[in-house]
This record gives sequence, structure tokens and C-alpha cells, in this order.
Amino acid sequence: MSMQPPQDRERLLFLQGERLRLSVEQPPTGGGTHYEPQTAQEAQALLLPLVQGVVSRAIQLSEELRGDRLYIETQLLPNYLAPSHFPVALLNEMGAVTVGSRSAPDTYRTARREQETVTRRLILAVEDEGLERFQRLVEQPGRGRTEQQAFAELRKLDDVGIREPDEVVLRVPEDETEEIVWEAVLHPATTIDGEPVAANDATVDKWFALVEQRGGRSHRDYVRRVGGLTFAPITLRGSAAREVARFNPLRALRPMPPIRPVPTISLRAVGPVGHVTPPAVLAPLVDDPHVAVFDGGVDNRTTPSPIFPDADTDLTTEGVDRRGLDHGTCVVGTTLYGLAQAGSQLPRPALPVTSYRIFPIPSTPGLDEYWLLDQIKDVVSGGDYRIVNLSLGPEKAVEDTAEPDRWTSELDHLASELDVLFVVSAGNGGEGDRATGLHRVQVPGDMVNGLGVGASDFEAPRTPWARAPYSSMGPGRHGNRVQPSGLQFGGADGHPFPQLTGAGNVMERPEWVGTSFAAPLVTHALSELTTRLPKPTANVLRAFAVHFAERKRRGHDVDENGHGRFPLSFDPFLRCDANEAHVLFEDEIDMGDLLGYRIPLPNAVQGPVELVLTLAYASPIEATQPTEYTRVSLDMALRPHQFQHGFNPPAGMGGSRQVCDFRTDEAAALMRDGWMMSQEPVTKSLGSGPRSPEIDLRDAGKWETVRHHRVRLRPGEFDNPRIELSYVARRGGRLVHESSPVRFALLVTMRDQSNDGQLYDLVEAQFPTLRALAPIGARIRVRSRAR
Repeated sequence: MSMQPPQDRERLLFLQGERLRLSVEQPPTGGGTHYEPQTAQEAQALLLPLVQGVVSRAIQLSEELRGDRLYIETQLLPNYLAPSHFPVALLNEMGAVTVGSRSAPDTYRTARREQETVTRRLILAVEDEGLERFQRLVEQPGRGRTEQQAFAELRKLDDVGIREPDEVVLRVPEDETEEIVWEAVLHPATTIDGEPVAANDATVDKWFALVEQRGGRSHRDYVRRVGGLTFAPITLRGSAAREVARFNPLRALRPMPPIRPVPTISLRAVGPVGHVTPPAVLAPLVDDPHVAVFDGGVDNRTTPSPIFPDADTDLTTEGVDRRGLDHGTCVVGTTLYGLAQAGSQLPRPALPVTSYRIFPIPSTPGLDEYWLLDQIKDVVSGGDYRIVNLSLGPEKAVEDTAEPDRWTSELDHLASELDVLFVVSAGNGGEGDRATGLHRVQVPGDMVNGLGVGASDFEAPRTPWARAPYSSMGPGRHGNRVQPSGLQFGGADGHPFPQLTGAGNVMERPEWVGTSFAAPLVTHALSELTTRLPKPTANVLRAFAVHFAERKRRGHDVDENGHGRFPLSFDPFLRCDANEAHVLFEDEIDMGDLLGYRIPLPNAVQGPVELVLTLAYASPIEATQPTEYTRVSLDMALRPHQFQHGFNPPAGMGGSRQVCDFRTDEAAALMRDGWMMSQEPVTKSLGSGPRSPEIDLRDAGKWETVRHHRVRLRPGEFDNPRIELSYVARRGGRLVHESSPVRFALLVTMRDQSNDGQLYDLVEAQFPTLRALAPIGARIRVRSRAR
């Protein structure tokens, strides 16, 4: 009998999808033949002169250019990037410790094709005796089993060397006689239990002594250690950079980037285009959690503001700067109230917002970014913030071969440890030179545990819309290639961003555009969402942002647009149409577990059905490993039909794998003929197939902290569908078997494209363990009373 629900009924998002957990078994792991591009003997012929050259250079290296160990690099063939192929036996024979990696171009080869791609260069710390053992092994493989295993792993390598000074110095200023501040990055000394150990004081002192001997200055007060790396800035003329870059423990030397400038104020600035009415209630809807904003301060110092509840906290000792103050006032106002509209009344703020005035930066010539990051890190580490808005950062674009960045690494670690979401502007370099990658997202907008925000030319729901030309583009770094995560209105030519002043005026300036305004619009929407949901985590907020981003109808380019244009408010997406249902799953997974969840698609729904799936989690990171930056992989598999299984032919018999319903006569006939049925139902692809090379799996999302997929299921293609999640971890590029549990958020949307109009009500009737979100007003009242 057809259900006819009332048309005026409010259908709200379903919570507690984790109650639909199923008991699932680990399927047997597949084997298969792995193609070997070269034999150990072929690799021996290739590597022998290279190893002999490394040994010769090591002997000639003076004591002032050495650390406790020698640092060399060896390159893996792209066929061996999976953690299971790590050359453990070879490195053990050498006594070498992997202390980092970098990416490099190479060729992926199979029996039938070649593909230009990138691979991984391992950075090894090895003692002199270990280097000698390596040379003996390559010259004349031993007869013992251990040495034979190590020799066999030579086939995985195609290069060995010591990095040249020109490779260590990443950029040199045009005027090499100019004295500038450089960021120097030193390798870890070693590892303990897989964790990199930073360079000791003796090595740092030796580095500074070398610099000072060459006429430079050291900045010992600004030495910072992050994830085993040591950041040791110096001041030096460009002409001496390559000379000090011969220091073997030095990983990278690059000019210190400036902080992105705030928009300039031109004489073309017009007067107020209108005013806003203060909110009826200035106090936030709920008093926990809090939002932090780091910027130029709020204009309520001399005259009490009718719209800003409190003055900001000064982190800088410098006097107020008008340009920074205008920028900070607009950023904080947008965080509190969203997009200002002249003639309207401002809404009540959602969450408490603490403004930290961090501009102008105290006199730290060339070291602005270090001072700035120190302040942010100290405040966030010692506070209780769920969302942090950063409309600032270094003017430095991410690179695929980039050396580790302190900003990104520090903030990714904080996000993982403290369950805080950094909403970060992606930068305004979108019109930069594409050949050199200057158009790409700027750090820390490349965070793998954060939400990078680019700018669109129009706000939702206006159409058509596009990326604002100035907005920096993707891809991001490995671990979150889709960065910026999405776009939000940041102003455009002829359509500037409305500037809210402390007095409640709305100003328009032609140059008032940028991703620094787009980010607080997203922060505002997520703050509002936080009051609607019961104790949302940073994972939940990030999942919502990605899941409900508006894709372009045609030609959606993720490098241009990320996942899409973010909404100004998530309230509409807390409600479901009659033919759809949104379900939120929150759970925790342990290392090696396989979790299964029923997708609550009612049996009565015939389809076709669209599934939208978004998985978000925070991963611990390895600052020393740009290509292996995320330590955790939560892999997701969709099994749409409980009775559809794969059947493999008997050994020696021709034919390919077949898929059919195991209840049918066709399946019975196959089994009578000796065909073997798979243990679990077949999966539907959510990306690259299982036989794709590891480098392709990275870009498809295998080690990404956000997974977003849209799947269309035809009638008859689904029956009691389920999602499975598995968890593996790595350190230093090799798989490990102990790691902490990981919390995640999964958002699932089911949409009946037959427009039957019954899906939501059928879900509610068939899956009573799900709980619909409480009405918005009731939720806010409960949160307020709880305090």
C-alpha cells in the first residue's frame, strides 16, 4: 500500500548511523604476480658506479660538513611504492635508518606499457661502516641467506646519491649580493621506534658555525623542531648559499617567504553604502565551543561598537594599523554575522568568537612567519577552540616536490591532536605563473586535516558562478589533493566584498576582494552548524562542508573549484526532501579492523538511486615524508547488493571472472562446474581499481583524509547495500601494526531519482534505530540550558 505522507512535514537529517553496524569478516587478501621491471643483476650493473661515487664523496667530506651520520638518497622504482614492498632487508643489511623522503620523476613500467609518473626518494642516515657494507653487497653479493635477501631487493632501486648543493638550495634571489633571511631545514638524526629524532645541539651548532664562518648570522632563538625536522633560520648573502649547502645534514635551504599582504586601501574607496541594525541579542546562541580569529584586530577600541561584543586580545606589541584594523574588523564581523547586507538586521552570533590582534607584526626582519606561527600555536594549544579562522599565512605556493613546511606540519599536528578545524584561506595567487606552480594553493591552505577555502565570484545561490581569477588553485599536497576544499564568495571585479565596520556601516571598496574574506564566510556557516548538531567534531564539520558543496553543472574541475561552492548556511541541508535522506555516521576504528555499516536504503525503493558518500578523519602526519605525509588510511568499499558475488573459473580453465546472484540457476551451474564463489558480495568501484599502481591510488584517495564519491545505482543493482571501512597505518613508508584508534565521520545521502516521494518516510519506518535531528529551536534551547 502506497504511503501518502503529509506535505508540510519537516524531515530532518538522521543521526546515529553507527547503530547500523554489521558483523563482517575480513576477506582473504589477494596475491597475484608483481611485475619486476629489472632483475637484481641488472640493478647491480646500474648501481655499482653510483655507490662507488657515493663512497668516494663520503671519504672526501670534511668534518665541518658532516653530522653524526652520513645522509644519502636512494630512489625506488614506482612499481615498489606500496608499503608492503619496502626494502627492509636491504636497509637492515646496511644499518640504514629512513629519516625522510621526497618525490622525483620516474617511469612506471609494466610488460605492456610505460607511464611517466613520480616516485619516492628515500633519505637514509647511515654510518661509514654501513656504507662500506652497501658497497660490498653491490660489488659481490654474499652467500648467506640474509645477504641474498638484501641483494634481491636491489631490483627495487634505480638511483643512489648524495644531494648536490644546487638541489638543496631551492631558490636564489636575483641579486646574489643581497643579504636575506633563509629557512634552513636539517634532517632528523635517527629514528626510535619509527619516530624521527631531531638533530642534536652539536649538529645545530656545527651548522651555525659554518654559516658564521661564511659571513652569515644565525638566529638561535628561532630554532624550531617539528616532527623530527629542525628549522634553523640564518641570514646570508645569496652568493654563499650553495657553499653552506654542502653541509650534509642540511635538507633544504630557501628564502624565508613574506606574509601575505592585506588588501590596500585606495583613494577610490567610497563612503558607506548603507547601515546594518545590531542583532536583537549580542550574546551568542551557545557559549561553547569557541572560535578563534587571528587578524588585524577589531575597530571598537576608541568608541564602543554596537555589533562587536568585546575588544580583541593583543598578541602584538605594535600600535594599531588602519589597514590591518579594517581587514580584521571585516574578517571578525563576517565570522560573527556572515555576509553583511545594508539595511538588514544582523543575526544573533552563533558561537563566542575571540579576536586576536596579530598585525602589525613586531620588528622581526625576515622572521615574521616564525613569530606569527608561534603565537597561533601557543594560543590554540592552550585554548579550547573547535574552529580557528586563518585569513593569513606565508606567500608560498605548495609544490609536489616541496620540502616539508613548518606551517602546514605544525597546524596539521594540532588539528589531529586537539580536534580543532582550521579554516584557512587558500591565497590570492591564482593568476601566478602556472609553469612554475605559483598559481597553486598557498600554505597552510594545503593542510590535510584542515579546510582550505578558495574564492568564487558570486555567493550562493547566484548563478552562473566560477572561481575568482585571483583565487589560488589545486592540487594540494599528498594526503588531501583536493585543496582548496571548495570555494566561497570572496569578492570579484565589479562585485566587491561588503566590508562591515565597527560602527555598523557597510562599505564597498573596489579592491576589497580575496580568499581572506571567503574563509570567514565558511567559518560563520560552520559556527552556525555547530549550534544545530549535538557536539559536532571537526571531522563532522569538514564532512558537512565537502558533502554539501555545490558542484558546477558542467565541466567541474576540482583543481579550479575543489569539491564545489560552499553554502552560506547549512540549515537547508539539515532538512531532507521527501525523496531523499541524509544520514550521519560517527564512530571509531582500531588498527586492522574492518567495520561494516548497513546503508539504510529501504527494500521498497526500486530506484534508480543516487548515493553521495563523504568520509572525513584526521590523520597523524609525518613532516619528514612529503609523499607519505599521512600516516593513516581509512579505505572505503561499497557492496551494493548482498546476493551479487563473483565467480572465478577452476584452475587451468579458460574464461574470466563472472558476477551473478548466487540464488540463480546460473550461479548453481557455475558451482557445479567447479567455479569458486567469492566470500563477500562484489564491490562497486569508488575510484581506481585494485590493480592500479600505488601512485595512482594516492591521487584516487587511498591515503586521503577526505573521501567524496557519487554513485548511481540502477534498479536491480542494489539490495541491502553496505559500506565497509578498513584501517592501515604506516611510518617512514612501511606498514606498521600498532597505531591509535581513529575517529571518523561519514555522511551518506540517498536520493530516489524516480521521485516517488516516499524514501524519507520509508527510512524512518524501516530503521527505527536512527534518530532524526531535534528541531533547530529545541536544540539551541537545550544547549543554552546545559550551561
